[in-house]
Amino acid sequence: MNMSCLNERLSIAASTILSLWLCLSGLAAVIGNAVVLWLFYKNEPLRTISNRFLASLCVADFLVGLVIDPVWIAIRFATQPQRTHILKQVINLLWIHTTAATVFNLCCVSVDRFIVIRFPFRYQDIMTKQRCYAVIIIVWLISVFLPLSRILVDNRTNIESLWFSLTFITFVLPITVVTLCYFAIFKAARKQASRIKRENLQNSNKMNAPVRAMQNYKAIKTIGFVLGVFIVSWMPSIVVSVVDYVTASDKCVDHKLAYVVWPWIEAIALTSSAINPWIYCFRNGEFREVLHCNFECRPPWVTLDSNRN
Repeated sequence: MNMSCLNERLSIAASTILSLWLCLSGLAAVIGNAVVLWLFYKNEPLRTISNRFLASLCVADFLVGLVIDPVWIAIRFATQPQRTHILKQVINLLWIHTTAATVFNLCCVSVDRFIVIRFPFRYQDIMTKQRCYAVIIIVWLISVFLPLSRILVDNRTNIESLWFSLTFITFVLPITVVTLCYFAIFKAARKQASRIKRENLQNSNKMNAPVRAMQNYKAIKTIGFVLGVFIVSWMPSIVVSVVDYVTASDKCVDHKLAYVVWPWIEAIALTSSAINPWIYCFRNGEFREVLHCNFECRPPWVTLDSNRN
């Protein structure tokens, strides 16, 4: 049997394109998420429970651009290590951590919005600040310790089973929960918005009635965009993981998936970290208003003081 296929690697052109891709997406992720986190830190009105979950997601995306993307470029495209190389183990650990941190934070954001819509009068009692912090800490602890499962597995067959299990835990299960929550809260928010419109048409003096529900409806649409981007970005990885698990006995296919196809899948998945913050800024009215005010609104005395100098 000709095993020359086991020597196949990314071409220089492909490595260059992927490196440039990750450089640009990493830079966008760092800048975009840094701006959102800065706005969250500088503006107290933004520090709501819901926005704390968004801030946690932004931290995960920021770390992707600041740490993960450069490491991927240096390791994956510069050295392209063998499966048994220590750098390959580093890539695997970073991949598990990145996936877990992003998807679990996204899951928290969506479940939080579900509680807001489903239990609007009990939300303050259900989602307290202490519970919010507890959930965020648990998510980050899981994303840090979950990669340790990869270190404990050495056997080739067990590794394939582990990757399949991790794919289910870090992607299939959370995204299923998020999708169900999304459709439930979208349906509830749409019904709520329709009722408010009817009430406003019947009585123009009640235009200031429950506008919060309309804001929730817009927030749900934002989460829908984030969810859509995430699924489009990460779905190829789950497809390739399943194919790799099914065709594990074919060494040529397995090698090509690992060294030729998978780097492109990684680049697509990591790009979601660069897109998410821009969705928040353009779709979230609170962040958009604060962003505009912080970068364009200056008090008169600032101009006066600057003129004196």
